[in-house]
Amino acid sequence: MKKVVIIGAGPAGLIAAANLLKNGIAVTIIEKAEFPRIIVGESLLPVSMEHFEEAGFLEPLKAAGFAKKPGARFIKGDNAVDFDFSQQFTEGWTWTWQVPRAEFDQIMADEVIKMGAEIIFGATITAIEDTSTPIINYSLKGEEAEIRADFIIDASGFSCVLAGMRDIEVTTGQYPNWAVFTHVLDSDKDKYPNPERITFDIVDQDLWLWVIPFSNGITSIGWAGNKRHFEENVEDNKSYFAELMKRSETFRDRFKDAKMLFDPKWHRGYSRSTEVLHGENWVLTGNCVEFLDPIFSSGVALATYSASVASKLVIRQLNGEKFDWDVEYDQHIKKGIDVFRTYVDGWYEGKLQDVFFSDHLNKEFKAQICSVLSGYVHDTENPFVKKHKSGLDALHKVLKIMDRSS
Repeated sequence: MKKVVIIGAGPAGLIAAANLLKNGIAVTIIEKAEFPRIIVGESLLPVSMEHFEEAGFLEPLKAAGFAKKPGARFIKGDNAVDFDFSQQFTEGWTWTWQVPRAEFDQIMADEVIKMGAEIIFGATITAIEDTSTPIINYSLKGEEAEIRADFIIDASGFSCVLAGMRDIEVTTGQYPNWAVFTHVLDSDKDKYPNPERITFDIVDQDLWLWVIPFSNGITSIGWAGNKRHFEENVEDNKSYFAELMKRSETFRDRFKDAKMLFDPKWHRGYSRSTEVLHGENWVLTGNCVEFLDPIFSSGVALATYSASVASKLVIRQLNGEKFDWDVEYDQHIKKGIDVFRTYVDGWYEGKLQDVFFSDHLNKEFKAQICSVLSGYVHDTENPFVKKHKSGLDALHKVLKIMDRSS
């Protein structure tokens, strides 16, 4: 039986594992953390629902009763715009979830174990031999061990384990952005309008607050933006975060007395990009490939999509099929990333914010943009995917003229 070792038990690694197991391939996942664990990536996109369903995770995830996410709201001063996924251009899923990742990832991990995978939690990979059937060396509770694989899928997230060991260049800090977040008890949320709606509150062109309510009475709140807005050395994270919350006119009252459930966590210089995505017997997925910015919740969407595509190609390769990884994986995945990058660039340049809050954004264009926000960045029938940069630039120019003349 062929064997695949997967590095990382996040959504990318678990989806890849499920797809491989369904095709008779043995899987061992090496995960450095002990589960459950708190991690960012709590806002999903509809496109990922296809991958959860394909992997066999949909029913157990539905049973958990996670908060439904039918769209997203953006606020800037007195202006607000809501994108409803049911009104998108692309045919596909019209809702998803807002999830505490500790519980969410645990459910998928449990399902993969039921399917026959071995997951080694709390293990650190120490070396990977560069051979046709590589040996992965790891340390677990002070003991050294090794495992041989026919193929390796790196889904290690920001750690980029295999890339680091193979001296593959990972570009970090392509955006000079930081983030800091925590979870709070949101006991008074029903006193406020749209208490369950995921909301992005823009307090500056390059600084914004996320508010992600969960179904368990807990809400994730976090600040993201240019590092110029943050202090580099903070002695008391909770006091510092409380002061940051005063900058949000929309949410300062809602959260002023909310209990923080853990010391706010920092992610400094989180963006990263890797040019080489595969080799003879390995492939990178998820944040190992690219992480742009949390503004459009693209991280998990790109992770699940890349894992779905990569695992199918691994199956084909292990079955002896010949194909071009560059075309079917690298170029394909990067096309979707480039679409998301256009929108992230447009956001921080201010163009996309102008489009979002324009009084003249019509339903057709809004629906097409909504499909991008749903994660359908490979739908070339959508003009804002096919010609994402020129299309967004042209729309911005037209709307600016219309707004000035009205």
